[in-house]
Amino acid sequence: MSTEMSTSSAGSRRDAQRKALLDAASEMLMHGGPEAISLRKLAAKVGTSTMAVYTSFGGKDGLITALFEEAFDRLTVAQQAAERPAEPLLWLANLSRAYRDFALGNPSYYALMISATLPVPASIRHKEPTADEPTARTIASHPSYQNLLDAVNACMAEGSMPRDANPTVLADALWATVHGLCSLELAGFHESAEEAAERFSVTTGAVLRGLLTPEGLKKYESFTQAT
Repeated sequence: MSTEMSTSSAGSRRDAQRKALLDAASEMLMHGGPEAISLRKLAAKVGTSTMAVYTSFGGKDGLITALFEEAFDRLTVAQQAAERPAEPLLWLANLSRAYRDFALGNPSYYALMISATLPVPASIRHKEPTADEPTARTIASHPSYQNLLDAVNACMAEGSMPRDANPTVLADALWATVHGLCSLELAGFHESAEEAAERFSVTTGAVLRGLLTPEGLKKYESFTQAT
């Protein structure tokens, strides 16, 4: 029993150290860009050795890959924690709020998600990469994007969105809307958190209405009036 407890404790310490290294590295990247990542400085910041960084990630490429994956994994966790009602329009609304909650709660990771300057290695990609493929294209193969696409497909299946539409076009429009709004909020564009929340609600609602069928619009308006 004592051996099992010792093994479990050691595993917990490794997990905690890995998380601390990722958190510190995400802050370094957000404030200083890729050049700011020094494994020696990172280890010193967390109070461990450079060898511990290599043990956890295998080097700088592995660390950056882990940061990219961690950002989208945290978003997926936030999405899965959101309530999933039987009505897909309400599910979509909950997913948009979960996206904002994730962004506000994880600003350093959020800043890494769609970055033209982050040198994400090819190993992060879920398909064979091409030389000129932007890192952002890997998002479409991540579960967090699939959650949104599933909700859009559900809305199309029950008639709230046009059944002959391209679901990825609709999903991309919604993703771009919430991502842009969260980026403005984190950049300090709004004068207060209350103003940012209002803008988020108004803009996401307006974009969603524009994607709905007449039947979906009636349903959506009934939901908003009820709340």
